Amino acid sequence: MDSVASVANLAAGTSPVAAMAGEEASHGLVRTAWDFSFRVVLRYIKSSYKDDPFRTFLEACLIGFIIWYMAKRKYNIGTNEIVLTEKEIDELVDEWKPEPLVAPLTEFERETLERAVLVDGPNGTKVRLVSGSSSKSVLNFASYNFLGFVDSEEVGKRAVETLRKYGVGTCGPPGFYGTLDVHINLEKQLAAFVGHSAAILYSQAFATTLSVIPCFSKRNDIIVADEGVNFAVQQAIFLARSKVYWYKHNDMADLERVLGDVNKQLSRRGKNALPRKFIVTEGLFQNTGDIAPLDELVALKHRYKFRIILDESFSFGVLGKRGAGLTDHFNIDPHEVDLLIGALCYAMGASGGFCCADKDLVEHQRLSGAGYCFSASMPGILTVAAADAIQALEANPSGYLTSLRENTTLLRTLLERIPGLQVDGSEESPLIHIRLTPEAMVRMRRSGGAWTKNDIDRVLIEVTEEAQKDGVLLTRATYVDEHERILPNSSIRISVSCAHTRKEVEKCAHAIKSAVSRVTSKRR
Repeated sequence: MDSVASVANLAAGTSPVAAMAGEEASHGLVRTAWDFSFRVVLRYIKSSYKDDPFRTFLEACLIGFIIWYMAKRKYNIGTNEIVLTEKEIDELVDEWKPEPLVAPLTEFERETLERAVLVDGPNGTKVRLVSGSSSKSVLNFASYNFLGFVDSEEVGKRAVETLRKYGVGTCGPPGFYGTLDVHINLEKQLAAFVGHSAAILYSQAFATTLSVIPCFSKRNDIIVADEGVNFAVQQAIFLARSKVYWYKHNDMADLERVLGDVNKQLSRRGKNALPRKFIVTEGLFQNTGDIAPLDELVALKHRYKFRIILDESFSFGVLGKRGAGLTDHFNIDPHEVDLLIGALCYAMGASGGFCCADKDLVEHQRLSGAGYCFSASMPGILTVAAADAIQALEANPSGYLTSLRENTTLLRTLLERIPGLQVDGSEESPLIHIRLTPEAMVRMRRSGGAWTKNDIDRVLIEVTEEAQKDGVLLTRATYVDEHERILPNSSIRISVSCAHTRKEVEKCAHAIKSAVSRVTSKRR
């Protein structure tokens, strides 16, 4: 065999001595590499321990953890399966009790539900209430039908024609086969009517506010908001996850104080970390009936370098010479309001909402507005109804608005004459909140201690029920109590319409006066 190997080595041109020398040289190189690596690692450990012993300890712990983790027995899903008999399965099923989908009703909620009225037929200035086997027609002062378009025959006739042409709905978001020609036309019409650069249409008014504010105000931005804003605005601010500062309701001195404090805090950060800053408020406040002083807001906006987000859900179609909202009411350029939010489901009697802003801000919402991107677009029938309502208001603004303001002034004057009644809200607001005065509450008999909110609500419900007996439908202002940041005081909310006649307004005031008198007398 040795001779054969020698012959093979000779044939390959290598002698046995040379082959052995090559193997020894190879082993020597490996040993040299290991020795060199060991010396490098040892030198690294010594230097690192000398300079930073904590780092050496941390690395040692990390290496130990890796070794432990790699040597740990792996857990395999299914290896610990528990086998139950059919009897045990049946026992577990019998014992299982599912959690309720909603919390059980409280005593007051149950009372309120039992007293709720049922409206039979279409909504309007007059509705029919059903109670058991009987029905009764009453005047409706509970709906936001400010301009009377809800039961307009002209709008209804056009809506039927639109239904036959476009069907019930688009069944798709605007960016995905959900945009119709009537949507594009209404957006242009809204921008022209308000006087802004562009407009974007949303299918729901509530979702409009929830989409617009978080679309522009992000986590590190700043919102300074009126503490009297409605629930939709509160939720939109919450979804924005911005830094929020609240100022006293309609108190411009307090707002200026907050704006100054915010700018002082930001001045310490430097110019490279300045966030976007917004003032958020309502045009006509749903919870109080107050009107925001837009002229002062615009002045503060320029002085402290903020942007304004204005929710005109209840002021659009109501305030101003043309009914174009708060900018029309104060005769201010609409471009002073950076983001103007409006609703089409109140004064216009249709559905949906919109946002008027500069073109770039509108186009940004088409890709980033959650309510626009992920909700089905507004049905064509409601789109045309809103467009017809705006066109009718443009054609005869004085006819609608003059009648609305006359009815508002008349009802407010009559209500202020009722003893024991407190009337809240601006004199020009068709949204009126009434409540019993503290003096009237003190004179009423009550078993127990001080008056609670539920006690006051029960009294107001009795007032609305007494008014229904006289043929007037009223509603108590309700809120999601646990989700309101500042829970408004209990009140009865009255919505005046230009479609009400003078006699109907007087009948409403007389019914409220009689109801207040009967309830307070019964409880003395």
